[in-house]
Amino acid sequence: MNYLPITSMIAATLAFLMFGLSLMVSMGRINLGKAEGDVAKYPIHDGNNENLKRRIGSFSNFTEYAPMCLIMLALIEASGASPTLIWSLGISFVVGRVLHVAGMLINPHYPLPRITGMLATYAALLIPAGWLFLH
Repeated sequence: MNYLPITSMIAATLAFLMFGLSLMVSMGRINLGKAEGDVAKYPIHDGNNENLKRRIGSFSNFTEYAPMCLIMLALIEASGASPTLIWSLGISFVVGRVLHVAGMLINPHYPLPRITGMLATYAALLIPAGWLFLH
């Protein structure tokens, strides 16, 4: 069996980030329900609360991109890409996800962190795809 140490470290890092995002959504739902007198009122909905909508959106965006980026990293690592390339893409993706979340949650009216985060995400998708086509 081929052990993928770099992808494994990036996956573990992303799992911690995903847990944090999930916790923010859960706490947002609990707090919104608590403010309305029923902590269980919003098990799946956003209560039309803008803050909770942004939290849910950040989590959703994360879960849309993380699996494919991890698959791409694993494929190039298993195919013999240089560790420098794999680490660079993995770190870029992690930083991109953090910037995207910051842009969504801290100041949604200032798009630069969110845009930068998405560009890093696109790089983590497209560079491995190009590498795989060429190798």
